[in-house]
Amino acid sequence: MQLQDVLPKMTKLYLSRIVDSFLKDVRLDNEEDMREVILKNIEEFQNNERVKRNLDFMEAERNIALVNEMILIALMEKEGYVLSENELISSVESLEMQIIEESMDEEFIKTSISEDSLRIYTAVLLAAWKKDDSLNSHEINMLNVLKNELGLTTRDHHLIESINGRFPQKGNKLHSSQQIDKSLKDLQARGIILRFKTDNVYYTIPEEIARVVRYELGGELRHETYSQLLNDLNMNQLKSMLAPLGLNISGTKSLLIERIVKHNILPSKALNFLGNNELKEILRSLEGARVSGTKEERIQNIIDHYENLTSPVYSDPSDSRSRLYDFFEELATRNYKPLRVNKIIDKDLDIERKFEEATKYLFEKKLGLDLIPMKGSKHADGKLQYNHKEAILWDNKSVESPYTFPDSHFDQFLGYIRTEEMRVTLFLIITSDYTNNSISKAQKLKAFSDEDTDVAIISASNLKYVAEEWKKFSTSKDPKFNLQVFNLTGELTRSTLKSRMEWAIQ
Repeated sequence: MQLQDVLPKMTKLYLSRIVDSFLKDVRLDNEEDMREVILKNIEEFQNNERVKRNLDFMEAERNIALVNEMILIALMEKEGYVLSENELISSVESLEMQIIEESMDEEFIKTSISEDSLRIYTAVLLAAWKKDDSLNSHEINMLNVLKNELGLTTRDHHLIESINGRFPQKGNKLHSSQQIDKSLKDLQARGIILRFKTDNVYYTIPEEIARVVRYELGGELRHETYSQLLNDLNMNQLKSMLAPLGLNISGTKSLLIERIVKHNILPSKALNFLGNNELKEILRSLEGARVSGTKEERIQNIIDHYENLTSPVYSDPSDSRSRLYDFFEELATRNYKPLRVNKIIDKDLDIERKFEEATKYLFEKKLGLDLIPMKGSKHADGKLQYNHKEAILWDNKSVESPYTFPDSHFDQFLGYIRTEEMRVTLFLIITSDYTNNSISKAQKLKAFSDEDTDVAIISASNLKYVAEEWKKFSTSKDPKFNLQVFNLTGELTRSTLKSRMEWAIQ
């Protein structure tokens, strides 16, 4: 979620924590003033150096620093970087328990950490803990240097702590909900996460700083996104990522991918095992990706491309349909990759139903219209009341290439219009793109309707434009959407919609 989406859902206490996190000596009592000053200073809020500085937990008390890390990992693994308070607490507990369980798996440890690295790091770790049952910043820094020299990850560090009864706390005791709450407050005070409330209490990493947080925490990609990247590679490439680490290279493609993810081989490390020419070929297969650059830059370009497949936006976490609305255009164009990566669809057949649900959300929540229930199963995808005698019907058609308005659809729509109890003043076809022939077919359907029904075709991108922008055309404090915006025959282009909203929206 972006700051502008979150701020209206935040109350004074939580707004003041953001202000204090990056603006010194600013004292405001009014919530609207706080929101305004945050947005005016957004450049400072999302400043990379500020974010990195506040992600340095070295001076923090160990439990707070460790839980901070777990909270951020939990949020980064969730689509949109947002979780309810209960989900977040549960996720932190699950992450800690997972590390404890993995530390008890001797075979997993043997294939994850080399024997020498485990022996050396354990000896230094125990020496650091021995003095006073805690670690100071000097000792933490020393362990970080050794960890990097041995090629260990932060997760490896936690695994070794757990083996020695020091993770998450002494005796491998999990952190309590009270301890998690302390860290939630600390991260808010640092301006890293935001707390807001709708139907429930939620926490989120705002979109403006999510990328910096991800790279500083060493996550690089969500597991789901990383799996998609690996799935796009061939078997030989996957084996070349496992073999140098002494991991098993036998099995199916899905098993190799599972092995890479399970052993927490970072995307940058895994891709580094591939040759420069292989990286170049991968980038050439990715639409819009920059191919040129050093090997390190090419690896970064690949990771950034897949990260961009994941939408950090979540319009309204209190309504599950908002997640579908966020991918409205992808559903219309059947853009499978981002839909799968973001868990919008499980199988291709889900697209039509999800497209319909996203459209219902748009009309109901974005335009403030009441949906009219329809009887039976043979009807249009949706119905809106135009006035007490007339209705508007709409139908969704998601297509990979421009919509051609086939004869079967013509007969289908004509049946919907003629069997509707109310007079249909407009039949709206919502798709991704359309041919000129489709516009002619729309005019023909109007003529054949016997009710002088207008038939309009609109692209998903233009319909979403209306949903996001229509209120700007009104000077009213409480504007109402006017369905006259759509009520014509032919194509509803962006310029046509703008023109109609100028006179129809009061």
